[in-house]
Amino acid sequence: MSSIRYLRIRAVPAVVLAALALVLALPAARAQAVRTGGEPWYRPVPADVRKRAQALFAQAIDKHQQLLRGDALALYEQALALWDNPDIQWNLALVLDDLGQYLRAHQELTRALRWGSALGLERLRQVRDRMRALETQRLARIETYREERAAVITLDGKPWLLAAGRRSTLVLPGEHYLAARKPGHLPVTRPVYVKAGQQARVPLPMDKERLDVTRRWAAWKPPALTLFGVAVATMGAELGRRALALKDEAQELIKKCNGLTCDTKPTDLYKQADVRQWLSIGAVSTGGVVVAIGLVLARLNKPRAHRTEARPPSKIELTPILSAHRAELSALVRF
Repeated sequence: MSSIRYLRIRAVPAVVLAALALVLALPAARAQAVRTGGEPWYRPVPADVRKRAQALFAQAIDKHQQLLRGDALALYEQALALWDNPDIQWNLALVLDDLGQYLRAHQELTRALRWGSALGLERLRQVRDRMRALETQRLARIETYREERAAVITLDGKPWLLAAGRRSTLVLPGEHYLAARKPGHLPVTRPVYVKAGQQARVPLPMDKERLDVTRRWAAWKPPALTLFGVAVATMGAELGRRALALKDEAQELIKKCNGLTCDTKPTDLYKQADVRQWLSIGAVSTGGVVVAIGLVLARLNKPRAHRTEARPPSKIELTPILSAHRAELSALVRF
């Protein structure tokens, strides 16, 4: 009895392992499709090239069934480089899916899908089903539109939207950054977080760039200071002219009096002339300095152009997020 129980215990794991190996090998096994050789992807490729590609394809399937996915990936890529064949693309998509390279897997399926009905109804259905599974379970989608013509849109730092005004693309779930730049406009950057199966619609409004003109002081101050200096210097020059006139008057008075007593003493006139002359010298010097300062300030007060700064991002940014079962808003709150 003990030997019978022992055999049963050992038989159960063997059956489980065999079933597991069969299940894991199914994706590669389903990759085989019956072809007649009359499909459109046969015609442009020489027979010897197809033969080499088929040999690599067979090796890749063998590695895939042994779960040596890295080796299978390399062989699939070599075969596909020789022959643009949707069956190779299908298998390549399978191994990429196994390796977690979901975007590349979807791209290969998209390339295979371009053959349309030539794939066969079963394979066409498989490709579409797997693409749908990737889109709803492994990938997310971001959509945006360009409000300004000729604006360059980047996604995660890479050029993305260059021609069309609206575009959507599949991305891996997580946080991504959309940015828009255009000469004469302020750049804008929007972060967006999406989960698998969701679609985010991200607007990118842009503001025109403006030039702000600023000065150190009010525009009227340096000219006003210069004119004030000119006025002071002019007043000083007039005092100097009057001082000379007083000296001339004193000289004439001396000649008239000729030793006689005069009502006005010449010495008094000379004293007044000296005072006015010193005042004249001070006023002209002060006015000249003020004019020089005014001219320097006028030069320093030339208008300076500054580009307008980007408007501060809103403290709360809302992004519509759509999924197969509901619509919601994603809120980005800035502190």
